[in-house]
Amino acid sequence: MDKVFEKTRELGQALLECETYQQMKQAEDRAMKNEQAAAAMSEFLEKRTQLQDMVQGENPDPVALRRLSDEMDAAQERLQMMDDIVALNDAREAFNGLIGQINQVLQFIVTGNMEAPEGGCTGSCSTCKGCH
Repeated sequence: MDKVFEKTRELGQALLECETYQQMKQAEDRAMKNEQAAAAMSEFLEKRTQLQDMVQGENPDPVALRRLSDEMDAAQERLQMMDDIVALNDAREAFNGLIGQINQVLQFIVTGNMEAPEGGCTGSCSTCKGCH
């Protein structure tokens, strides 16, 4: 079992050193240094938390839920208009794709089966639109 954890740590270190992860970290740093993006993200997260709290309460007011939901949607739309946030989302998507590919390889090694998630990478470069 120690060997499994050792190899897992090595994989984790390799992920931290890979270009895809580095690009994601740089995009996160840029987004967090962007004051407008940080404020918009904070507003979005605050609205989302308020909405979750309201939904979990007893007899949530549908009008207040709708208002809060609309405010959250508006905050998210503002975020999606910011280049640093778009770049961050793209970088996170690329990293998540890499993790998905790693999981597929592990699944294949362990089970002998490689099933691609819907819309995901099949592992075959011939059917791929590109990793970047």
